[in-house]
Amino acid sequence: MTSNSRFLVILLLSLTGCALFPNWHWEKRGATDGDYALDERDCKVQSYSGTDGTVTKASVRRMHTCLEARGWRKVED
Repeated sequence: MTSNSRFLVILLLSLTGCALFPNWHWEKRGATDGDYALDERDCKVQSYSGTDGTVTKASVRRMHTCLEARGWRKVED
């Protein structure tokens, strides 16, 4: 593989990585990292219980809805 080909492969992988990982995080006024960890854990238990461990779009939506119900909001980085 030539150096130009390697560069293109690395560039494409980098761009793909940016598309796969969102540029946002969860925030809640007055909350600590520990508060988030507890709410995230509880929401995961609610959202993924009874499943075989497979993460689906529907289960992620349930997870997000749970966090939002607890006062968390998505904020762009």
